Amino acid sequence: MINQLTIYTMIKSLVLKIERRMNNATDTYPGFEYPAHLLRKFICAVDIFTILLKDGKIIHHRAENTDLFRGWLTAHLVEDIKPGQANF
Repeated sequence: MINQLTIYTMIKSLVLKIERRMNNATDTYPGFEYPAHLLRKFICAVDIFTILLKDGKIIHHRAENTDLFRGWLTAHLVEDIKPGQANF
């Protein structure tokens, strides 16, 4: 059985990993006008991202490099509505 100290250690480790990811990433992405802290969720079809902003507005962005843009979004904890979705 997992004790409280083990749970605390696991949570602390996750928090530190998230903080490191955030410190290593920038809040803005080249060619994209919205900073990461304004983004809530996204979905991608081929190279077009549909993104829900925290204010409820929906925007679209065509990424030159979908892997890099998706990585930037996930590094900033923006939720991928369909993780592992196949790109056709």
